[in-house]
Amino acid sequence: MDKQEALQHFKEHYFIPMLEIQLDTLEAKFYRCQAQLISDFKKSFMDLCIHILSMQQQGHKEPIGYIHYSFLRTQILEQSYFYMVEAYSAEWYEDNSDCKLTYDASWAYAPMSIMIETLEQERKIYMGAISPADIERLLLESTPFFHQFVNSIMRLAMAEVVQIPEYQTIYKAGRLLIRTGEYRDISENLYVEDMEPLRSDEVREQLMPTGEKEPFIYENLKLLSLPHLHLMEKDLRYNDFSHSDLRGSQFHSCILMGSRWQQANVEGGSFQGCLLSDADFRYSNLKGADFSGASGQSYREHGHRMPGLCGLRFEHANLDETDFTNIHAFEHVYFEGASMRGTKIPQKFQHLWKLSDTQRQSIVWME
Repeated sequence: MDKQEALQHFKEHYFIPMLEIQLDTLEAKFYRCQAQLISDFKKSFMDLCIHILSMQQQGHKEPIGYIHYSFLRTQILEQSYFYMVEAYSAEWYEDNSDCKLTYDASWAYAPMSIMIETLEQERKIYMGAISPADIERLLLESTPFFHQFVNSIMRLAMAEVVQIPEYQTIYKAGRLLIRTGEYRDISENLYVEDMEPLRSDEVREQLMPTGEKEPFIYENLKLLSLPHLHLMEKDLRYNDFSHSDLRGSQFHSCILMGSRWQQANVEGGSFQGCLLSDADFRYSNLKGADFSGASGQSYREHGHRMPGLCGLRFEHANLDETDFTNIHAFEHVYFEGASMRGTKIPQKFQHLWKLSDTQRQSIVWME
């Protein structure tokens, strides 16, 4: 076989099967060690904030507009799995005052070292048709599959880490974005904070659907008064509605994956038919809310597991009289400490979900 045929055969029979095994193993570790991984990330974030404040107190750093956790492909090839953590002013890459540390992500990328060693042996049976550079290229192409686990740990930790005193005391620009992705390449927001309060009426106007139904994503919608908001088929993925008043608001068939609602008041609201993968409702008031027909569908294709790794979070939420009938793909759901008096839930989830005895007795189990 020629080189292309050899590469295709190698990829199908050795690389992809090994990648799938390593990702399955990593996913098991992600769930098993989640609390410790979040704690380690929190320590990294705390160290960065201490470093930022020290530079600011010495007059060496302007108010922070961006914090970026970046993976570097060149270091990954050297089997160095540290993210570069950088803080910038509002000028972002135009800020020449270096403020950087590292975050050890070897817990997520260590399987790549195992793959390199094994694949190096497997390539030899192709009689020189496959080179070490070919293996490196395949591994670099798979980097996002490992980054998605780091991304998910950061997302799970974010609401907690931005409350630590070390973060609260640093000087911030008018808007601060915490992001992650490849170094100076594609990245995405993990958290957005505006120092000046947003105006609820302006945000309501921005959210109201237009004829083209343009997406409104990755935004800070915290601490707003938006009761009785009515939105249909709107793309609102990864928005943060935490601490907002959304009583009686209707979200019908909206894309809400990765959205945050921590300590939001959505009493009597509706999420009928919404896509809720990785949505975070911890400590929220969802009394009497309607989730009928909602989906927590995970995305699993060719190594992708995000959204879906974080699961649906309802810890310590008020779910009294909430309607979960006819829901789909609610496998990874967390209810620790949630109040569930009169909550309507299909019988099939009785043994699938981890619930306390009090919760089980309080729930209205539906056929």
